Amino acid sequence: MLRFRSILFAAVLAASAPFIVDAQTSGAEASAAPTSTIMSGKLTAVPFRAGTILSAEICKQKPSFDVESEFDKPAIENPAWIELIVKLDSGRSLSRFDYEIVSKNGTYPCFAVAEGADGYSSDVEKWIIKTSSPLKYYRLLFPVRQDEIAAAKKELLPVTLKVKLFETTLAPASFHVRVMPEGKNFTRVSSVRPEGICNMTYSEAFESGN
Repeated sequence: MLRFRSILFAAVLAASAPFIVDAQTSGAEASAAPTSTIMSGKLTAVPFRAGTILSAEICKQKPSFDVESEFDKPAIENPAWIELIVKLDSGRSLSRFDYEIVSKNGTYPCFAVAEGADGYSSDVEKWIIKTSSPLKYYRLLFPVRQDEIAAAKKELLPVTLKVKLFETTLAPASFHVRVMPEGKNFTRVSSVRPEGICNMTYSEAFESGN
């Protein structure tokens, strides 16, 4: 299985290299991030290398997959899941190989990406979003250890989003992931406000009248 995944990874990486390099290097250092909102002292939209993080959540509920493969599974057994909802800058691409999340207790590579409310997929064709729109939202999924939820303080888990494949002079994006209440799935893309709901607890984002 490892050999099969290595071959797939090498093939997709070779095919996508031009898109990733272009997206990561063309004006990357000079691109301006959208204006972020500060609410109650919290940055609700967090700039990162390719755009802006509008929402970040962790929960135990596995999100929907349109296609799954026994040869392409998370390295972590029975994981919890972190999902980021982002808006990409014009001309940017996105792949499951671009980013990893770092917490105090571990480092976790991205496992899947999706456009809008589309289901995630293990289909090789869905590993890379080559053409994006600044008018759409995109999702990144990270399987993480279950004990990351217990490591959160006041329902927020501090993490950093880092670029995996390329060196950059830009600082990694650091923010807090919202712990979803027991039994709750990730927030729908359509419920994410344009000003963002990052760094906010569930009650702050959805129950306080914001």
